[in-house]
Order: sequence, then C-alpha cells, then structure tokens
Amino acid sequence: MQGVLLLTPARFGDGPVWSSQTWNHRRLQEAGIDAKFVQVNRSWSAHAGTIRGL
Repeated sequence: MQGVLLLTPARFGDGPVWSSQTWNHRRLQEAGIDAKFVQVNRSWSAHAGTIRGL
C-alpha cells in the first residue's frame, strides 16, 4: 500500500462527553492496514470532574 490514508473514527456521545474507538485491528486489516495494535479507545469530557463508567 502506498500513499496516505485518512482515518476518521466515529464519535459516540451525548453533549459534552464522547468516546471513540481509534484503532480496531480487524477493521483496519480489512482496509489493507496490517499493524500489531489490537484496539485503542479514546474518551473526552468537556467539564472537569465528570464521572462516568466505560
């Protein structure tokens, strides 16, 4: 594979809080990207002190 790929993960959230799966080995392997990561998730809260379960 040559060139640059732009990967834009979906964000799931409700207002000021969101999360996204930034890496999924199976899905990216299907797109021709074969790397050693298995999965990476990211989350963010707009307000300090936000408590939630993942």
